[in-house]
Formats: sequence, structure tokens, C-alpha cells
Amino acid sequence: MWRFPVKYNHSVRLHFGEGVMLKSEYLGRREFLGIAAGTVLAARVGSSETVAVGEPFNFAVIADPHCAEAPKTGLEAYGNGVEKFLRCFERMKELPKEEQPDFALVAGDIHPEALAPHLDKITLPLHVVAGNHEGSAETRGLLRAMFPQDFGSGDAVRDYYAFTYKGIRFIAVCDAGAGGDHIGHFSSELIEPHGQCDWLEKELRGPEPRKVLFAHIPPALDDVERNMYLGRNDSRWFLEQVRQTEPEMLFFGHLHHPTEENRIGNTRSVNVRSCCWNFQNAPVGFLLVRVGTESMETREIITGTCADKA
Repeated sequence: MWRFPVKYNHSVRLHFGEGVMLKSEYLGRREFLGIAAGTVLAARVGSSETVAVGEPFNFAVIADPHCAEAPKTGLEAYGNGVEKFLRCFERMKELPKEEQPDFALVAGDIHPEALAPHLDKITLPLHVVAGNHEGSAETRGLLRAMFPQDFGSGDAVRDYYAFTYKGIRFIAVCDAGAGGDHIGHFSSELIEPHGQCDWLEKELRGPEPRKVLFAHIPPALDDVERNMYLGRNDSRWFLEQVRQTEPEMLFFGHLHHPTEENRIGNTRSVNVRSCCWNFQNAPVGFLLVRVGTESMETREIITGTCADKA
């Protein structure tokens, strides 16, 4: 089922795949019936006006493939990490033609050494960011070498980049530093070149009216210093940039939880479940995003369920 964007005055938190929705405002009966009947509610981008994209298209978001990991208890039938990652692309091919994605965003923890021998099996273009599992010079270097069209090469190497596709600006942020730290930050001796914060401020204020940002580690929305999120000061700075510039959507991985959606001002922020394993035996899968002329809709594709939840 597609999830339609709905604008609220306060923050929204949605858990997909578990049948739970918590939000600060409930839809009225007429609005609910409109969604049930297939009415698309446009997400406003930065003003009272909707901004149209030139041509509708789809893309996928895949989080935390962990390609080098052995089969997980309860998920043995789906194979190891790289086999579960490849399964995502097999499912994409089974979708109706009008729903098949044009490319996939991969939100970190890839294990490039395990993916490299299988990369030729994936025909869909990939745009990836590093995760904390790419926290060494060796793994970061291999990831850059595998995707030079985005990361550059030689003296032009970079760990963060942006590209425009059919009028949408996609901003790939690196918030995973050296040593595999589970707490995210935008500056590290491993993140090249230095100056990512200045670059991101410019990107978020660029001329494209519709923007999508993706990274590995999400911000902490409650202003509490905790593991598995951006450090508190990094979170504060990042959230302020988002509130000021209002990109349309943000995507993160790292948490290994069922997919959840929050609001940061007018921006939708989605933490995507892993396609390899999730805590509490939650199913694995990926997110499909449909970009329309005025809004983006999302729905999850589940690619594996633990045996004890079958």
C-alpha cells in the first residue's frame, strides 16, 4: 500500500509494517476517506505553492545491506547479506513496469569487499553513501573505487556529492567517520574533502525547488545525546538547516528498526529498515518511492520474514 504525504502542524511518527501509527493530529473522516479512495494529498514544499517535477518516476531506498554477513537466525532461507541485497533487485524486476525504479539509493553499511564480486549482477544504477562499517581507509577507498561516477577519483575524490534527476536534486551526505563509530558526525579525518558543512549549506539552498537528502546515521529529534544517532551538536545544526531550507524528503538507515517516518518542520524524514536484519526479528525489505508532479509517495517491499513470524 502506498503511503501518501500528509501535512501536519506538529511532528508525525509512523511505523510501517508493524501496524502502528502514532501522530499528534488525527485525520478527519472526510480526509481519511479521500485517501482510502486513492486521493493524492500534495506535500507543500517550502511555501503554499506546490512544485511540479518534469516527469514522474520511481526510485528505491535500500538500507544496511551488510553484504559480508552470514545468514541470520530465522532468515537462513534468504541466504547471506549479499544474497539478501540481490534479492531486493529481483523483487524490483517483479514489480509492474510503471512501478519499477530508475535507480536505488543505498544508505550505508554496504561491506564493499563482499559486494564487489557481485556488482555486475545489478543492472540498476546505484548511488551509495558510506556507513560506519565503511569506517576504515581501506573500506572507504574500495567504496570510492566501486562508484567513481559519484565519489570521483584521484585528486577529485569526495565522500559526499549531489546529482539532479528529472528536476529533483539528490544530496548524498557522509555522516560516518573513522573507526566505525555508531554516533554520526559531519567532520572526520576520514571524510574527504574537509568542508562538508559549508557544502551542505550551499546544496540545501541551491536553485532546485525539490530536494532529497540521504545519509546513513539519522539525527536525534529529541535533542538528547544518544548512541546510534548524530551527535547532539551535529543534530542541532542539521535540524536547523532542514527547518530553514525545507528539503522534501530525507532518508536514513543505521537503526535496524521497522521503517518509521517523522516530520522536521515541513520535511518528511524516513528511517528505513535494513534489507539484511532488524532488531526483534522485524522483517527485512526496502522502500519504493514514487515521485509525482507535486508529491512523493512511499511503500515498503518486504523481502524476508523471520521464521518465528511467518
